[in-house]
Amino acid sequence: MDPLEQRRAIPRSRTLLEGHIIYNNRLSRMECTVRDLSESGARLVFAQPVKVPVEFELQIPKRKLSRRAQVIWYDGQHHGVMFLDMGEGVPSPVQGEAKPLTLDQEAPSVPEILDEARQRIAQLLGVSPTMIHLKVEFDK
Repeated sequence: MDPLEQRRAIPRSRTLLEGHIIYNNRLSRMECTVRDLSESGARLVFAQPVKVPVEFELQIPKRKLSRRAQVIWYDGQHHGVMFLDMGEGVPSPVQGEAKPLTLDQEAPSVPEILDEARQRIAQLLGVSPTMIHLKVEFDK
């Protein structure tokens, strides 16, 4: 077993998935291959050595995943990334894909709706969700 793999708290699964790196306020996109994937991060491979932004949104269409990521290491063609939204629960769907509400599910609460809105706004702006503060006001 590789010494690096022994140090991982969360094991990664070997994959061969198409990925998209979204950055520059969602104006730029790079294609990559996701070779390893876990709840905490991934290993991305490029056809040739490239420079990747330090932070970006990683989309994996086949898994309907969209996660904020940060480059932890790289060697030109290979980049190890850590997901920045670890404390936020399960990966969010790719933008534009609605999460269907089933009959046995309760409707989300106001705080849950606001938290999801905060996450989406942060993704669109390319900033950390902790930088987004939402205020709710009611007119009487």
